[in-house]
Amino acid sequence: MKEPGGSMELIKSRVILAMPVYNGANYVAQAIESILAQTHRDFRLIVTDNASTDATPDIVGEFAARDERVTLVRNPVNLGASRNYNLGYDLSDGEYLKWCAHDDILGPTALETCIAALDDDPTLAVAFPRTISIGTNGEILPDMGHDTPSLMDADPVRRFADMLDTSGTCYPIFGLMRRSMLSRTMLHQSYYGSDRALLAEMAVRGRIRRIEQSVIYNREHEVRSINIDDKLERSRWQSGKSGRFAAAEHIQLLTHLLRIASRSKDAASPMALRREVLKRSTTKKQLGRYALEIAAMISPRLARSLKSMFRSSAKEKLSAA
Repeated sequence: MKEPGGSMELIKSRVILAMPVYNGANYVAQAIESILAQTHRDFRLIVTDNASTDATPDIVGEFAARDERVTLVRNPVNLGASRNYNLGYDLSDGEYLKWCAHDDILGPTALETCIAALDDDPTLAVAFPRTISIGTNGEILPDMGHDTPSLMDADPVRRFADMLDTSGTCYPIFGLMRRSMLSRTMLHQSYYGSDRALLAEMAVRGRIRRIEQSVIYNREHEVRSINIDDKLERSRWQSGKSGRFAAAEHIQLLTHLLRIASRSKDAASPMALRREVLKRSTTKKQLGRYALEIAAMISPRLARSLKSMFRSSAKEKLSAA
């Protein structure tokens, strides 16, 4: 077991897998077993434990003792999910990087097929498996979110726009990423939902392809960040902070996307990227979200009143229709 620090040597391999985890004792062993069973065996797995209080470090430590490809890094304090995700990137050096969820299972050829796709096409930024939803015991479930299609348009602005239009779970965040392109991004930011902006930034850098021959089994269970309804609690999970501004997810996403547009001029027109951001940010629904978040920063009671007013207005329109 290692603790992150300035003296820690970078873990080097052509293929790096980074698994951030906090209190994942329920599923982490199954996830690691599926990784170690990959048909492509030449990789390193870095598990960054975010100061878990359950048996997670012991379970991962047993794998690390048996297989030299596994490294456990334990944070002395919880850094928040975003910093813990980025830690796997910071501690490694390789050509390709894949983030892994502690509760998912990789099909046996997931790595092999995604590596082949990136090797064959240097314009690809991300190659990701198709997704099958599973339950707590591994049973197949109906799709729990929209499985992102391939984004193969030659125009980076079009790819950026298509990623912004993609709804549902951001499954490609667990795809295999070309590190040379990932290094040009802002990585994960400290607000919930920043993975959507990261994928949009990767789409500016290169094309994104879903690999139909490979599968990732995405586990649905109660203790998932996507099931956290309270925005302050989501903010605490993502960043370790729970202030009102930290919970302004839509405003922070807008700011992040505009920053991406400004810093991507070597790959696409900043003005064209900004137009796509503003097109999606000035709808009535989105403006309402910004208004609620601004109100919540001023007064939670005001935000609740506005939310109630918006809901009543929507019900009246439905009744009149």
